[in-house]
Amino acid sequence: MSKDSWLYLRLWFRSPLKVASWAPSGPAVAKAFARHVDPRCNDPVLELGAGTGSLTEGLLATGLPPEKLILVEKMPEFCTVLRQRFPGVTVLEGDVAEIGPMLDKAGIKRLSLVASSLPIIWFPLDLQRRIIDTAFARMGRSGRFLQLTNQILSPLPRRKLGLQGRMVDFVWRNMPPLGAWSYRRPAGLVDAH
Repeated sequence: MSKDSWLYLRLWFRSPLKVASWAPSGPAVAKAFARHVDPRCNDPVLELGAGTGSLTEGLLATGLPPEKLILVEKMPEFCTVLRQRFPGVTVLEGDVAEIGPMLDKAGIKRLSLVASSLPIIWFPLDLQRRIIDTAFARMGRSGRFLQLTNQILSPLPRRKLGLQGRMVDFVWRNMPPLGAWSYRRPAGLVDAH
């Protein structure tokens, strides 16, 4: 078992509701997720719930410059690993419930894409809405919100959040198997508050 896997397992046992999985995502998931990222984007890419950086590696492997990648992670142990492993990448340590103020404090006004491996399906609707609204306020209507999930069905309530979405990848070779959903907020879709 790798050092990252041990760290995940230890933190998962300590706080199973704060750590989305008992193991980091594998390289196949990172590669599948990264297929949906344009490394030539003008604005930064935001990764939510970066863990030890398995998806981060995939995003950087696309050619995305480290200075265009912003990681948000709540667990201090994971943040230490991320800062050591990915010099040049911005690591924001904090709770995703404060994502708007965190981005404001870091001076991040625009985003190209948000990539999330948060256990968002278990978040209350008001927190899901806060995350989605903050993301699209900085991305605009052309932005995409990518969500990693072990669910076949949408992990986000699309109609309630004013989203269109579809599964764009599913990786059976990962343990546990994981899929990626891509969401947009097109004109005309209004969220039901």
